[in-house]
Amino acid sequence: MFTEKCDELCGYAAAIAAALSYGSFGVPVKSEVAKRLDVDPLVMQSYKSIMCFLCCWLIIPMGEPVRFTPWGIVSGIFWVPGGVAGIYGIRNAGLAVAVGTWSSIIVLSSFFWGIFVFQEKVKSISGACGAVATLIIGLLGMSFFSRPPKKTQDIEKVETEISAGVDSGANDDDGIRKRLLPPSPEKDAVRGKIKKIPKARHAPKEQPPRSGNRTVLAPSSASLTPIEVEFLLNKTSSTGGISSLDLDISEKKNLITFFNGNITMTKRQVGMLAAAFNGGWGGINLVPLHFASREGFGGPGYVISFACGSMIVTISIWVLRYIYELHRLDGDFTKAFHALPSFHIRQMWLQGALSGFLYSLGNFMSIIAVTHLGQGVGYSFTQTSMLVSGLWGIFKFGEIKGRTSILKWLSAATFAVAGILWLSYEHAA
Repeated sequence: MFTEKCDELCGYAAAIAAALSYGSFGVPVKSEVAKRLDVDPLVMQSYKSIMCFLCCWLIIPMGEPVRFTPWGIVSGIFWVPGGVAGIYGIRNAGLAVAVGTWSSIIVLSSFFWGIFVFQEKVKSISGACGAVATLIIGLLGMSFFSRPPKKTQDIEKVETEISAGVDSGANDDDGIRKRLLPPSPEKDAVRGKIKKIPKARHAPKEQPPRSGNRTVLAPSSASLTPIEVEFLLNKTSSTGGISSLDLDISEKKNLITFFNGNITMTKRQVGMLAAAFNGGWGGINLVPLHFASREGFGGPGYVISFACGSMIVTISIWVLRYIYELHRLDGDFTKAFHALPSFHIRQMWLQGALSGFLYSLGNFMSIIAVTHLGQGVGYSFTQTSMLVSGLWGIFKFGEIKGRTSILKWLSAATFAVAGILWLSYEHAA
């Protein structure tokens, strides 16, 4: 069988392959199509579960028999809810930050389970602890330096876009509001640049538009005094202006309230909590593999059980969600069905299949790594996926901006690599 031809070196190769796959599966999740359609995290997780189920049968040509153990369902109970939370984290906190958050927690939990629960052999407990601490410091640093910078008001850029008639399609929620506001000394003062409003005589002369035989005079921002501009900024929306309440609309859209408004958090904060949940709960999805190995389901032989168990859990969650919608809609079966999130198969089949395939490949490789290197070393090693996701965040999505931030991120990455090499050294064959 496949496992008989694999050794410790094979385990390290599998761990590297798993890191590449785990670090890349979130790229389709952040695609423009998924963002535009606002695909539900459970839908994306379902794509992953389906691809995992379809790909698991590929181990049969490798000589593995078709067998099933209930431990696969236990793995699915950990993996599927954690995966849903992880996708939400990627969508709202960013790929680099989300993966960095759950990777740090997974390394810590995997090391605890492997060394202190399963008593996996290492050359030195203190040395292994030092390696894990170094790795976690590096991962936390990478996550910290992946944070997006605070939004600043770039009035000059907006003015250029307006004059050119171009809409950059900025991702910030208040982009439209910025384009509607005329330049004012108050806004330029925030940026440290106070502009003088030109007088009316310096304004370019334009022919006023005509309506029939009458000439319609339109007010020009260049002919307004600072007091008049301030009046327009504070003007209520009922008179055609922009009220101060309108300025807070984008901020309110970014807030989520819990417990009848007693707790208020931003979507980014909730995304980071979701990523942490994925690390703490979903990160132990391969712990049942150790118990299954005692029954002869180690290595690739566990893949079918994992995939089938995950599909069972995924279907169960959909049933529970349907029951919830049924309760919310007063028992109307048709409305409850249509209230379920759409799979958007025509638009999302490629992104969903690609994300699911990458994760399935990473899952298969991580099972090989854990089988030959142990939970403490093998699964911790796979969490170098943070390096891969961070590079995607820098070069693909621009999540890390500025030369200084990138250099700091690379410095933290150096710590993580040092921890990986140290942890590999501490592994006892």
